[in-house]
Amino acid sequence: MPRCLMLAPFPLARPRHGGQIRAASLAQALARAGWQIDTVGIYHADLFPPDERGPLDIVLQDPALARRVRDDMLFADLHIARAAAGDSGVVRQLASLLTQGLPDVVQVEHPWGWLVLQAALASGQRPKIVYSSHNIERHARLALLELNLNLRHGGTDELLQATSQIEADFARAADLTISISDIEAEVIAGETGREIATVPPTSDLAEGEHPAHATYRDAAHDSGCRYAALMGSGYWPNVEGFFATFPDGLGFLAPDEQIWVAGSLGPALCNDARYRDFQSINDSRSRTWGYLPDTDKAAFFAGASCVIVPVHTGAGAKQKTADALASGRPVITTSHALEGYGPLVGDALGRGVYVADTASAFRGFVRRAMREGLPACPPAVRDRVSIAHMAETLAPLYAELLRGDSQGRITLA
Repeated sequence: MPRCLMLAPFPLARPRHGGQIRAASLAQALARAGWQIDTVGIYHADLFPPDERGPLDIVLQDPALARRVRDDMLFADLHIARAAAGDSGVVRQLASLLTQGLPDVVQVEHPWGWLVLQAALASGQRPKIVYSSHNIERHARLALLELNLNLRHGGTDELLQATSQIEADFARAADLTISISDIEAEVIAGETGREIATVPPTSDLAEGEHPAHATYRDAAHDSGCRYAALMGSGYWPNVEGFFATFPDGLGFLAPDEQIWVAGSLGPALCNDARYRDFQSINDSRSRTWGYLPDTDKAAFFAGASCVIVPVHTGAGAKQKTADALASGRPVITTSHALEGYGPLVGDALGRGVYVADTASAFRGFVRRAMREGLPACPPAVRDRVSIAHMAETLAPLYAELLRGDSQGRITLA
């Protein structure tokens, strides 16, 4: 059985956020394709609680690094990667794991691990290297800087350049680069002259059985309302997307129509001044549920008239989009939220997947879904965001990699 060591800038024992979920799904798909997977996270102790750490993780403890990360969260990953690469103890620990495990492939999630991996491989035999790009990091940070100018400081331009350089150097050096998005794959290919394989996100919901319970459907029935389901974190693209789509509050909905919000997005919205501008109407047309365990997600979507993804900014393909496509409900989304999913949803546009890039058009689809009903996202699309489909996509790529044939055939899953 071939062995893969997956290197990530976060723990993978209990994946929660989008990057962790993406990496965990890749590990699961590779395991299905016949690979043995070991995961190693390299991160600072302050960023993740001890109960999320994996047995092989390398955890940095330096208080000075913690302060630097807190003061410049926009480039936290880069600061930690540079510190790890310059720490002889971290380098020796990773080199030891490579020597003991003898992986056929080292897969690096995001570009940051490439800095310390280069140092750890300096005196040893080089396995095949895979760069797993979750987004174009420079673009993601530029978008944040445009939103919040207070994030910029005297060293910002140098850090942006360093970020871009790491991404380009790694994509050129890797034996195989995979991208989460077909659009970003083309950008990376254009900048590096290498061909890039596209492996879109997956959703655990795509392979689940029917919802285990009807809690949310029953709750809607008991309260005499219909609801649109929205699930996401309190991350800034989700917050900004909501208020860009509903700038005048939720008064466009009838009294028996609501938007139900799951995840940390709910508190983030309610604590925003733009929500409080329409506090009374928003409170009467919404309901927040907080974090939902995986066992509840399918039921949350199943009771909804539609699933909405009102996202207009942010980099990479969106995990929340994959979950929406796997929900089996009508999906109302934006062109931006569908970036990276083009090959998967083309035959469902207007027939289960509804794209609206203006606030008025988006609200119109939401009202139609609640009042008239819209055709649901078809099962074929659900299958395309499954772990099984990802495994089928990865298997030939990694077989070629072991034969030495690979550097990126462009693959649109």
